[in-house]
Amino acid sequence: MRKMRFCLCGLLLFSFTAAFSQLNPMGSIYYQNQFLANPAMAGVDDGVTLNGAFKTQWVGVDGAPKIQYLTADYGLKNNKVGLGALLYSETAGAISRFRATVSYAYHIPLNNATNFIDFGLSAGIMNEYVNMGKVKGDLTDEVLNSFNERQLYLDGDFGIAYRMDKLTLQATLPNLKRFFKRDILRNVVDRSIYFIAAGYKFTTDKVVNSIEPKLVYRGVQNYDGIFDAGVNLQFLENKLMLNGVYHGTNSFTGGFGANYRNQFALLFQYTTNTAQMKNFSNGEFEIGLKYSFKNP
Repeated sequence: MRKMRFCLCGLLLFSFTAAFSQLNPMGSIYYQNQFLANPAMAGVDDGVTLNGAFKTQWVGVDGAPKIQYLTADYGLKNNKVGLGALLYSETAGAISRFRATVSYAYHIPLNNATNFIDFGLSAGIMNEYVNMGKVKGDLTDEVLNSFNERQLYLDGDFGIAYRMDKLTLQATLPNLKRFFKRDILRNVVDRSIYFIAAGYKFTTDKVVNSIEPKLVYRGVQNYDGIFDAGVNLQFLENKLMLNGVYHGTNSFTGGFGANYRNQFALLFQYTTNTAQMKNFSNGEFEIGLKYSFKNP
């Protein structure tokens, strides 16, 4: 009976922490690193672009989720092909998740290459496991050991986009494995099931160089769809940025950053807790870095 109680508590905690990590995703997906959410955005800019970020959630809670990632994408000189790679790591208590993918995007030019239709596909591996060194309970529990005996599995994402001079429309189907084979044990982890976004960038010759509002609708398995509304402002010849995103979970992400020579960017973000967590912990902190190598 003790083993059963421990297993049930562990699975509930895993589902709870993983679900909320999906409810508040990495803040950089909205403006700084759109490739993270959509493989079709790989290589939309010439040259190599590197992005990395670290996020800590539920500050003050023991075993709170932590997320970190590193991406690289490359746009060929012909503006038609983009390549990308992702390394993603997430921990929540004793549970860890690691994902590594490579991406291919094809950009179809329209209207003399002023508009583009983009298609992107990523494929790679996912590994989920229990860190026995962090487990507080019976280490001989059969469920714990069988969880770790599962093999790595293949996963991927599919995305499309339509880009005009100022308008960008996107749609993504992440975690494609669920379409081909459903794993009951792995489904205790609520996953992102779709991502739809529309953004429009207004440019000015004032102190504020650009204003980019964006609407996003996200699907999370076993939850209602989540609506996000954000805006990104760039100042002083795009050297400074300020953005904010309101989430349908009654939380808010605010960020500010700096851009040096349109090559190196630094972004700090803070997300308030969802309505269900406001009485239990502080919010979530994220720091992101971006560096671009332009084609000669």
